Amino acid sequence: METYRECSGKWPVIIDRYESERPRSMEDLKARFYFISSRILSHHTPISSMTGPEYDLYETLKSFDPHKEGSRKKLAEGHLSRSRSEVDEETVLLGELQRIMLHQSTLDAEREDLRRRLHHPQADSNGYQYSTSQALTTLWQQLLQADKARRVQRLRSTDTQPRSNQPQASAPPPPPAPAENETSTDLSKADLTRFGVVQANEKLPSGISFASDRLSKPRVAKSQIQTEKISTLLQHIGVPELIPLPTVPVIEQFETIMSKVHTLLDMRKLAEKEEQELRVRQAETGQ
Repeated sequence: METYRECSGKWPVIIDRYESERPRSMEDLKARFYFISSRILSHHTPISSMTGPEYDLYETLKSFDPHKEGSRKKLAEGHLSRSRSEVDEETVLLGELQRIMLHQSTLDAEREDLRRRLHHPQADSNGYQYSTSQALTTLWQQLLQADKARRVQRLRSTDTQPRSNQPQASAPPPPPAPAENETSTDLSKADLTRFGVVQANEKLPSGISFASDRLSKPRVAKSQIQTEKISTLLQHIGVPELIPLPTVPVIEQFETIMSKVHTLLDMRKLAEKEEQELRVRQAETGQ
């Protein structure tokens, strides 16, 4: 850990300066360092109390595989040492594979159409029973019914796909009402904080809204002077102009700060007004 701090996290420098009784590769040092970091993180903050970013960092540190990292580096080194002919051959093979995958769907559709065309009703007996007109009429009706059944099946399969050139005969059935709080009620407060799930207690505006809008819109007032005063106060207390990827606790704390800022500005405006009135009264008394 001390070597990591001294080398500012640069692994080529760490592997060069690290001294050990048995030889260790860079992947082994990374695995050991990430394992210790994950243990320290879980000891400092229990897994059930971690926020979303903290839990993602914990999973990343815990799931590091030195063998997979070594294989990835060997593969990258092999790609760098390829000759020009090998690169050209691989490009041709990839292009051919892409062409085959693009034509695979067309080939499957043609095969299905051929199987459908070859499908026909099988005769249960010889053809001598169709020598009369009544028997031929019965055979014609059977073939007609089989053809209708195939058409109905084909129409059912195509009705599931959207059609822009065919008007809809009837209105689509209304979608089923979603179950309220189907999954949110199953999560505890720690899980809601850990996975970043937010339950809206107020009516949300229509359209798309971003969390960063709740940090930028309160900074802008009706007048330019008021906006500059708000910006000066926020800069004085150490609030940055840009907060990347704000979480729910950050937004709530920012709204609390903004309410205090507006209260402070109102009190300052009232104090300036009273001070101005006091000066006028003093001037009238002096005359």
